[in-house]
Amino acid sequence: MSAPCPEYGFTFACRLAPGLDADAVRALRDAFVGVLESRGLAAAGGGDATWHHVISRDGGQAIDADREALEAWADARAEIVEATVGPLQDLTDVESRNAIG
Repeated sequence: MSAPCPEYGFTFACRLAPGLDADAVRALRDAFVGVLESRGLAAAGGGDATWHHVISRDGGQAIDADREALEAWADARAEIVEATVGPLQDLTDVESRNAIG
């Protein structure tokens, strides 16, 4: 029996600026989903003042350009005071998929 094919993805964590109201957070989430969908990506995770997500592509592999695009998006958002985009990693490993914090 062969090993499963790797599923490359990465982690994304960010800390939101203090004092954002519910409408601002909702708009930021919508923009986050929009940037992911524009690249064919999906996120698992969540959070309130701090978000932790595992980013993947259904039926494909996330690539460095996806990481760079998400990092640039986060850097351009005033609502995000700190963001970390992890390296590409094989998400078929259960420990990797659960390492979102």
